[in-house]
Amino acid sequence: MLDPWPVILVDDWSVAGLEAQGQHPHEWLKHPSQKRTWLFKPARSERDRSLGEDVAEKLASELARLIGIPAAPVELSVRDGVRGALVEDVRLPNWELQAGQALIPEVVPDYDPDDPGRRGHNIQTIRQALTRFAIPPGSNLPPAFRAFDAFAGYLVFDALIAHGDRHDRNWAVLVPPPETDYPEALCPSFDHAASLSFTLTDEMCAQHLHDGTVLRWASRGKAFRFEHRGGSRWQTLVDLAASAISVCEQTTRGFWRERIMSVESDLVMSLVAAAPDMSQIARDFTVELIMVNRGRLLDVLR
Repeated sequence: MLDPWPVILVDDWSVAGLEAQGQHPHEWLKHPSQKRTWLFKPARSERDRSLGEDVAEKLASELARLIGIPAAPVELSVRDGVRGALVEDVRLPNWELQAGQALIPEVVPDYDPDDPGRRGHNIQTIRQALTRFAIPPGSNLPPAFRAFDAFAGYLVFDALIAHGDRHDRNWAVLVPPPETDYPEALCPSFDHAASLSFTLTDEMCAQHLHDGTVLRWASRGKAFRFEHRGGSRWQTLVDLAASAISVCEQTTRGFWRERIMSVESDLVMSLVAAAPDMSQIARDFTVELIMVNRGRLLDVLR
């Protein structure tokens, strides 16, 4: 059994900047003991939810570590009495982060990020846009991997944790300082708050567990942030992951299948047990959801 996750008090951390991306601006914080800045993301106060966004973000980061997904480290925190997730900056010193939204026009010159059909934000375009990029710096992925091999893993991870928010600003690349020998690289995965059971109340979780409908609920997870043509059915997150893996080499497909196979229920239960402020119903639903999605992924990752 893992120890409960600590909650860090960050009242004395200084403000190092403002992150304006997303619906709500957040503060970048700095502390003398830390080499990098950390983003403080306050948890919204929907107290009837079974899982706070801060806990979802932390749990996702721990699951990412479990299966080998390069991802931003996350800690639970409190600032001025407000709880939230503290997310470490994924940028190396003096490196520049460029969101996918800025990269796709290299492949789709008339790309419109506001297009309701997400035209251009698809597997083929992203694969082409990532051709020249390496895997995230410092990651433990196979040396032969390139950026898209890792990105395909991100989509597998999204399907595992029911994360449907991989829009074109929710993945990025890292550009090293000029006149260095470092390659441009895919950025570690980040911003996983919209995942797991964060939209459900305990009553809803209990009903799904009682009725045996967790699989049905999981199957409703669609790739709403990716290209969709009118009149066609939305891809599920699992189908999207499978389509990304299908254009990778067999070694890549085998690697991510093996990593998903390593997600065993006792490991997941141990992680979930370490999360504070979760009811037993929420814990049971979260474990069931992850294991259901594990099975769905293994059915398609062949």
